[in-house]
Amino acid sequence: MPDRPEVDWTAVPYRGLSDGTRPEPVDLAAVVAELPDGLRNRLAERADRLGYINGFLAVGLHHPGAVLALLEMTEQLKAALDPTHVLIVALATHQALGNEYERAQYLDVARDHGMSEAWINAAQGRAVHVLNSAEEAVRRLTLTVVFASPPIPAMTAAGEHLDDPALVAIVHLAARFVATSRISHALGLRPMTGHSPTPDTDLGSLG
Repeated sequence: MPDRPEVDWTAVPYRGLSDGTRPEPVDLAAVVAELPDGLRNRLAERADRLGYINGFLAVGLHHPGAVLALLEMTEQLKAALDPTHVLIVALATHQALGNEYERAQYLDVARDHGMSEAWINAAQGRAVHVLNSAEEAVRRLTLTVVFASPPIPAMTAAGEHLDDPALVAIVHLAARFVATSRISHALGLRPMTGHSPTPDTDLGSLG
């Protein structure tokens, strides 16, 4: 990995945190100073690209190795799927669980990737007869994970369109979003304002 420009970690803002609540965000400069180079580079890439550190990381970095391992897992799962299927898993999960913190981020990404409002609504279960059969199967499999429903019908339907690695990636990614939805709720994270990812935002880049 090429050297990145030095980041002034004392000047990187946090976004998405509730005011005056615990747990308090980390001292970012102190945490970064203790990270191995590989982890520091990952954070530097995010700070360079986004211009801030999100609330999930702001408090999650009390356990930096665990949080950054979660991000690595997420990126690998997203890379195994069609980008539109990633959006469906994210939007369906966060809509179902009322996680406005992450839903707002993926709404931005979907729009920046040219998805219509009708498609976005359908991915969230707010419209019908818009998604194609494979996309609808992904949405239904996602909701099976979210609500711990009997898995065989949704898995069978999705299996008509996707291979086994993709099915496993959807299940794991949906479970990951369920977990982070619960974390976001417990930490009182709020939708971030004042920033919309650029059109070339990589879907693997979002927490």
